[in-house]
Amino acid sequence: MMSELLTVDVIKCHGTSNDFFVLDETAAILLPDPLKSAFTRLVSNRQGGLGADGVVFISAFDDHHPRMRFFNPDGSEAEMCGNGLRCAARACFEGHYKGQNPILFKTLGGDFKTENFFSEPYQLPFVRVTTDVLSTNPENILASRTRTPFLAQPFAVGAQTYVGTILSVGNPHLIVPVADLHAIDLMGLGHALENHPMFLNRANVSFVQVIQPHTILVQTYERGVGLTLACGTGMLASVVAQVLNGTVVNQEPVMVHTAGGIVWVTPSVTEGRLSAQLTGNATWVYRGKIPLRIQDDTLHFASPTVVEKEQVYTEEAAQYAKLASQTLFDRAILKGTSLEQGIISSR
Repeated sequence: MMSELLTVDVIKCHGTSNDFFVLDETAAILLPDPLKSAFTRLVSNRQGGLGADGVVFISAFDDHHPRMRFFNPDGSEAEMCGNGLRCAARACFEGHYKGQNPILFKTLGGDFKTENFFSEPYQLPFVRVTTDVLSTNPENILASRTRTPFLAQPFAVGAQTYVGTILSVGNPHLIVPVADLHAIDLMGLGHALENHPMFLNRANVSFVQVIQPHTILVQTYERGVGLTLACGTGMLASVVAQVLNGTVVNQEPVMVHTAGGIVWVTPSVTEGRLSAQLTGNATWVYRGKIPLRIQDDTLHFASPTVVEKEQVYTEEAAQYAKLASQTLFDRAILKGTSLEQGIISSR
C-alpha cells in the first residue's frame, strides 16, 4: 500500500454564517487538482469531518488578478459562490494582493469586483462584491436551451403549480416568491426543485418572502449542498428577480435577512443591463493546519486531532453574533430541517 503524508494550511471562515475553508495557493499548490474534490468532501462532512459549506481555492491569475475556484460539499465544482468570494477577497487583501483595493477576481462564472473595508457600525471586516454577469437568458440553465427569459412563469412540481424566475449570476438560480416561509416544505420542495427536469444541470433554489420594498427574507436550497444558512449569489438573484417582478426597490439597498444573518444588496436594473452589489461580512473563525494521508488514491485525516488550530478569532465571532442577532428571519422556519441547529462548525 502506497501512503503519503501532507499538511495543508487553511482558514476557516464564513460570510453570513455560510462557512468555508479557504486554501491560498497563490504562492504554491497545496493540493493537486485530482485531490481537490476528495479534500472538499472530507472536510465538509459535518458528521466525522470538520464541517463546511464548501472549499474556496485561491490562485494567482496574474500579478493583479486572483482566481477563485469553489467546490461544493459533494465535491462538485460550482461556477461561483458569493459568500465564498467575500472570504476569498479578504484573504487576498490581507495576503498575496495585500492592500490592493478593489480586487477583480476571475471565476468560472465570470469576473467579479471586490472591495474590502471595515464596517464601523458592526466592527467587522466587510466586502462589497459588484457583478454585472447577471442575466435573464436561461439558455445554459434550462434543458430546452431556450433564450426566452423565464420571469414569473408557472411550472409544475407533481400536482402543484408554482411561479418562479430564473436568473444566472454566473451560476443557475430559480427564485420562488412565497407568502410565508413557514408554510413551505423547504427540504422536500427544495430538493425537488434543485433536481427539476427542466434544468440542464440542476439549480440553486431560493424561496423569497417580501416584507417591505427594502426588506426581504430568503432561504436557499443550494445546488450540491442542500439548505444553507445563506447563499451569496442566491441573495443577489433574489433581489434582482424581485425588482424585475416589481416587489422591491431598484437602485437602493435592500436588506436581505437569512437564517445566517444580514447582507445588503443594491440592484441596478435598467433596459438591457442587470448589475448588483452584495455587501456583507467576511469573518475568520480560525487559522490552522490539516494533516492528511493519501493512501491508495484516497484521502484521509492523518491525525485524530483533525485540525491543528493556530489562531482562533473569538472577538470576530462575538462581533458577528451581534450582527446576526438582528436578522428578522424566524429560526422556527427551520424546525425539522437539516439546519435546525443552525450552528457554524467551530472544529
